[in-house]
Amino acid sequence: MEKQMTANEILKAIEGMDNSERIKLLNELSAKHFGRRPSLEEIRWRDYNAFHGDEEY
Repeated sequence: MEKQMTANEILKAIEGMDNSERIKLLNELSAKHFGRRPSLEEIRWRDYNAFHGDEEY
């Protein structure tokens, strides 16, 4: 049977990773728990709407 890691063990393992390993881990967790990654256009559209809202010119 596989031993589960405690939160402290996970944090120590993350601290031992280099930045590229951390980014890969965070991307995998994000995809697993939040679904697909939005496209760059979608991110830009969300940012624009968050900043400007529904203002009409």
